[in-house]
Amino acid sequence: MTTKAFVAHAADQAVVALDIERRAPGPRDVQIEIAYCGVCHSDLHTVRSEWPGTLYPCVPGHEIVGQVSAVGDEVAGFKVGDTVGVG
Repeated sequence: MTTKAFVAHAADQAVVALDIERRAPGPRDVQIEIAYCGVCHSDLHTVRSEWPGTLYPCVPGHEIVGQVSAVGDEVAGFKVGDTVGVG
């Protein structure tokens, strides 16, 4: 699945729009069609490599809301169409 993301390629470069390929969901995964994504200060520190461990390319943003678009065979408690959030 291809989706648009905002990607940092290095700590000293601007974040740019890019189409990325998302992997297919596995048996324990919930795939979310993201409607909204927050970018907080920790994302900015990560993009700028001010905290150890940043791997590039880096897609910041981890607070998301959207609709479940697929669930793996081993997933319980979520179904396609559910509105979900991830902190």
